[in-house]
Amino acid sequence: MRRRILMLTLLVYAACLFQSTVFGYIEILRIRPNLLIVLAVTIALVRGNMEAAFMGLVCGLAMDTLIGRALGWYGMCLFLVCYAIGMVNSKLYKENPLIPVFFVFVSSLTVELMYYFINFFLKGYQDFGFVITSIILPESFYNAVLTLFIYPFVLHLYKKLDKYDFVHTRL
Repeated sequence: MRRRILMLTLLVYAACLFQSTVFGYIEILRIRPNLLIVLAVTIALVRGNMEAAFMGLVCGLAMDTLIGRALGWYGMCLFLVCYAIGMVNSKLYKENPLIPVFFVFVSSLTVELMYYFINFFLKGYQDFGFVITSIILPESFYNAVLTLFIYPFVLHLYKKLDKYDFVHTRL
């Protein structure tokens, strides 16, 4: 259990570090990928709904501290999305690379739309068409492409960790 917590902490810390430093230089059309959404959804696909919800909350709060204007909105949105994914993950074939790409695209779209509507109701933001076509859709696509590289890495880490936990609990 300690190794799992340490690994999750290191993954979230590394994602925050990369998102705030390296990914600032690889913008396409002034859009940056959101590595924390990719990480949270990837973990939600690999694990059950409780760990998925917890990671959604942790990654969402990390997003709030990095890019949010108010603490808790991204945390709530990502918590709900990851919990829903965690509920259906047992019915999914995890080895198919298109499953995580699809889920990350839809989850990025959902989280950003939820965040936009929260800001719309609180602050009265307008121009929904511009936001969806120039920010939300390109970021969702960018996140989906990034999933092709991150998902196999996280899946490998979890398989290794599960094997380690299985061996050491039987001793």
